[in-house]
Amino acid sequence: MISGFTRRGVIGTAASLMLIGAAQAQSEVTIGLVLPLSGGSAAVGQQYRTGISIAVDQINAAGGIKAMNGAKLKAVFGDTQSKPDVGVSETERLITRENVAIVGGAFNSAVSFPASEVAERYKTPWVTVGSVKDEITERNYKYVFRINNKATYDAREQIDAMDLLKKETGKGPKTIAMFYEGSDWGRSHAANVRKIAKERGYDIVLDEAAPPNQVDFSAQLLKIRASKADALIVAFYTPDHLLLTRQMYEQRLDIPYGVHSVGGGTEDPSFYKAVPPQAVAYYFVQEDRQVDALQGTRHPEYDDLETKFKAALNYDVSAYGAQGFSLMYVIKDALERSASADRDKIRDALSKTDITSGPAMYVGYRRIKFDENGQNTFANGAISQNLGGQRLTVWPAESRAPTTKPAWPVPAWSERK
Repeated sequence: MISGFTRRGVIGTAASLMLIGAAQAQSEVTIGLVLPLSGGSAAVGQQYRTGISIAVDQINAAGGIKAMNGAKLKAVFGDTQSKPDVGVSETERLITRENVAIVGGAFNSAVSFPASEVAERYKTPWVTVGSVKDEITERNYKYVFRINNKATYDAREQIDAMDLLKKETGKGPKTIAMFYEGSDWGRSHAANVRKIAKERGYDIVLDEAAPPNQVDFSAQLLKIRASKADALIVAFYTPDHLLLTRQMYEQRLDIPYGVHSVGGGTEDPSFYKAVPPQAVAYYFVQEDRQVDALQGTRHPEYDDLETKFKAALNYDVSAYGAQGFSLMYVIKDALERSASADRDKIRDALSKTDITSGPAMYVGYRRIKFDENGQNTFANGAISQNLGGQRLTVWPAESRAPTTKPAWPVPAWSERK
């Protein structure tokens, strides 16, 4: 006898408790989300969080993960504060303390790059959202995946759009200036523009990274003006892009073939609320999602998402909100196929992902299927131009509305009303 129990009784009781614990664990799957909920990218982080939360509520209301006896999703958030070191510590906290089954994050490439390394070390699946630095999915990692474009795709789309407009009109830029934020994202994008521009016969006449926390871009704007570039490619997060746009507007800086922004602040609805419409007229934006195909159009099958998102943030679903929403349905798909919260089984399921329909596709891609490096090679964007106060798709040509007439070259400030 041991404390009033036979040895068999103790073993039997322990086994029963283990089974009960396993059943309880499977009633809920904890998902870690590492996002910039404060700091410079907080507005974008809140858009991700809103899309994610709506998807979690939908999935749970529809019966949870059916292959796991209706297990519900539980989203646990970590705030990166838009800082790499904080993102790393929050990722480790979610994995080791919250015991999450999978992590999604983190928008800022400078955060995702080291944070995903932590996830790989702990053999925890990491699904990248927003971050485009090429090397995130080029390290031979097994647990890191990315649904959205990588930086190479973004840069190629920008140059493809210039080439298309040049072909259609017989005129276009010969020289390009680049001005970009100096962290992982901006530098990765600039490296790809350099390579592709050279291949396509464009000359880079200015190539400058902005130092962090700069409060005045006047010196760089003087350099841009002096370069006499035909086109300007920029890459900035929302706070810096606001500053840049306001100062360009104040100085009435003419760029013959326009300002070409790669996502970032120019995909953030809060950016457009903070600048005069005239300041962003004729802007070209590399969009993660064909914005004019969705704005102002009702999608009955997504009425719940679109209504709740607008009620929460007072604007239509953004590309970032759509990415967050899609993320959770990609995770749901993997959980249904793995039928388990085991990290290795989820990783194996993610590697076999092949989604072509359903809520995960609200993000606007043709397909979600990861290659051997974890990159969704079917991710794609579009290039819009701000015409009459609306971002209208101008590239690819087949996605351009018949009524959309690109302004190429763009009117000089002296010619604008």
